[in-house]
Amino acid sequence: MTLTVDLQTLGWLLFAAAGASSLLTLLILALVGRFYLGPRIEKKIDRRLEEGADQLEERLRKRFVDLLTGRSREVIRDRARDLARGMGLIGGNRRDREDDEL
Repeated sequence: MTLTVDLQTLGWLLFAAAGASSLLTLLILALVGRFYLGPRIEKKIDRRLEEGADQLEERLRKRFVDLLTGRSREVIRDRARDLARGMGLIGGNRRDREDDEL
């Protein structure tokens, strides 16, 4: 008993094997991403957000204490500008205006 496969059937079998291999690879990558990399990335993001929140809280607390203890408005304004610049909220050009006294 011999099995003969024509060229067209062999081509379809090769195509099906390549598709199955690709599907298996994508399935493995999805599982690794979902159960291994995903939780690690989430923990890293959570840690960075917590550190950022702690830094922001400390800066706000310091500025509030500075305000209550009567520190100069210029010092507070300069620090607010530095904070905004550091967070990327304003551009790098610093304008010294005498008319923005509160």
